[in-house]
Amino acid sequence: MMKGIRTTVMAHVSERLSVDRRFRGFTLVELLVVIAIIGILVALLLPAIQAAREAARRSSCVNNQKQIGIALLNYEIANKRFPAGRHGCDASRESVKGCETVPSIERSAMSGFVKILPYMEEQALYDQLTTDDPTMILSPHRIIWPNPLDGPEEGVPVEDWASAELQQILRTRPQSYACPSSLSEPESKWQIYESLAARPATGDYVLCMGHRGPSWNRDFMAVKADNSGIFFYIREIAVREIIDGTSKTLFGGEVVESEGLDSSNVWTHGFRHLDGMRTTDNPLNSPPGEPPPPLSHRDRVGATEIYKANGAFASRHPGGASFVYADGHVDFVSENIDLATYQALGSRASQEIDDIYSPSNFR
Repeated sequence: MMKGIRTTVMAHVSERLSVDRRFRGFTLVELLVVIAIIGILVALLLPAIQAAREAARRSSCVNNQKQIGIALLNYEIANKRFPAGRHGCDASRESVKGCETVPSIERSAMSGFVKILPYMEEQALYDQLTTDDPTMILSPHRIIWPNPLDGPEEGVPVEDWASAELQQILRTRPQSYACPSSLSEPESKWQIYESLAARPATGDYVLCMGHRGPSWNRDFMAVKADNSGIFFYIREIAVREIIDGTSKTLFGGEVVESEGLDSSNVWTHGFRHLDGMRTTDNPLNSPPGEPPPPLSHRDRVGATEIYKANGAFASRHPGGASFVYADGHVDFVSENIDLATYQALGSRASQEIDDIYSPSNFR
């Protein structure tokens, strides 16, 4: 009888051990091994995922620049000239031929990006920014970013010409003017905009003034109103003036830190080395605010802010930046490009060769 009982007990114990083996969980060592394998797989896959995401962002950026290029070409077809990088004169009229005595509408710092809005399928926004409605833009300016006939170069304070409603419109940024890779904040951080109902919007693209940049120091006419590229103050360039060929001359490119002081890019505004315009004077991807003078331009904004602008194109794409050319095509330019070659891309007619500025060709 005892033998039978023992056999029954042993069978029960054997059955329980079999069940325990069947449903036993992972040991700590096994869990650690699994976690390590997952970590290795993630480490292997993450660069590929990041590269794929950057490729998608870069593709979107290229498409934006193609739209800008096509809009500029269509503007030229309709108007026989490209828009000026900055619509009109600033307060330094004694330095710029043609700006001695002009009406207020020709003293506007409105950028070329505003002028091409109708060709970017943004007619409604263009109408809002250039309206004659005195409830939105105070008389007598009737145009955004006016400059006084006399007074500080910064222009008329925004609150003196723009209603709260118009300030909100200036806060608008077309999607095609933003690069997904740039990481720039959507609104300017300049102190002069602190009192506004809304800060103006930034953009990630700029037009090329030419190869004459901060190293030309205070030679305003050479830099602002008679540069070697296609887009600068006042003057509108015709296709026939692009002697180097449209496929070898830059329309424009990218910038970073558009909200900051040393690399400001308010897309509705035009200002040398900063808003709306850059040059090929300094190397591609020069960090904002560097290098030191004489290759950067130091000046003040308002009463307190001092900016140091090198006027360089830059991007967050690894190894270089995308540029749109005057024939509408977009190409990636390496940050290691020879500086002389790079400056030649910024010039429309080989002015970068042994360049000694003469105002004789200035209209």
